[in-house]
Amino acid sequence: MAGAGAVALILAAGCGGDGGTSPAASSPAAASRPATAPRSAEERLRWRFDEVSDPVAEVADDSGTGRSGTVVAVSGGRIGAVRPGHDGTGGAVRFPAVCTGAGTGCPHAVIQGPDDPALDPGTSPFTFGVRVRVRADDLTTAHGSNLVQKGTSLTSQWKLQIDDARGGRPSCVLRAANGAPFVLVQSRTGVADGRWHEVTCRRTAGELRILVDGEVTGAGAVAPSLAVAPAGMPVMAGGTNAVAANDQFHGELDEVFFAAG
Repeated sequence: MAGAGAVALILAAGCGGDGGTSPAASSPAAASRPATAPRSAEERLRWRFDEVSDPVAEVADDSGTGRSGTVVAVSGGRIGAVRPGHDGTGGAVRFPAVCTGAGTGCPHAVIQGPDDPALDPGTSPFTFGVRVRVRADDLTTAHGSNLVQKGTSLTSQWKLQIDDARGGRPSCVLRAANGAPFVLVQSRTGVADGRWHEVTCRRTAGELRILVDGEVTGAGAVAPSLAVAPAGMPVMAGGTNAVAANDQFHGELDEVFFAAG
């Protein structure tokens, strides 16, 4: 799905959730040039979901660093195994379907990883992302759809989300601390077409980029001094947590990863 132009925002805290209205300087040239993977990146977490049970209970870390994940669920929520995965082999995972109830009784489920200082990059370059398959009717205007994150809107944070329920455009968020301005870059390209897409957020010294299927589809300036260090917060895939109002994701994920450098 094609969306409008790429959006890059530096947002003041206190605007509610991760929203805001103040545009930052964007880089149209950077938003259109092809992506290149950083050669020096050090992979620190990767969940491939190739060996998960159905329903999913535990997720092994395929980066070799031992940062495995555990499913946390409430109100009958479950995460199902999907086979094959994005590349026709292995596996993926499916999160609870959209719930039309009042919200508090809706099934919620997330994958919770560790709180590890190796996943708190500070001012250093880092990359994180997922493979995602989602349809337009898996998205809802009632809440956002969080794909992977460490930290919340009340702490320092890095996050990949789909808050655009109409266009299905993913966005990346970097936040230094509660109450501080944060950076949000939204893709100009939507992904809610029922096909697998690779979506990646990449922070460099002065820029945050979002990439869809290897192409840079949005970019914005980041102050080199912006330190992203959500210490004390676990990695979460599929939502902020497993309680009500958790920005529950309702589609499928594969290849969740974080890399430094």
